[in-house]
Amino acid sequence: MQNFKQNLKNKPTLFLIIGVIMFAFGIPSGIYGLTLNGGASLGGVLILSGVVIFIPFILLDRILVQHIKPLKLSIFELIFSLIILLCYSIQ
Repeated sequence: MQNFKQNLKNKPTLFLIIGVIMFAFGIPSGIYGLTLNGGASLGGVLILSGVVIFIPFILLDRILVQHIKPLKLSIFELIFSLIILLCYSIQ
């Protein structure tokens, strides 16, 4: 467990930072959204599903950071994110 904490502290990457921010804001916002009445509770489901979808990316990031330097991995993650954003914006 201590090795995991050191890995998080000493080897931050783009997906890790985005993931921590997403978990910090997404889980409370999603749970609050679930407590609303009617169709407004769908917003909570959508937020929580976004958080759940991001979990495999964080796990993959933590596995890859053991084999690739964090700066190089962050550059790959940025390029990957830009390509995905470009594909969604074209449609």
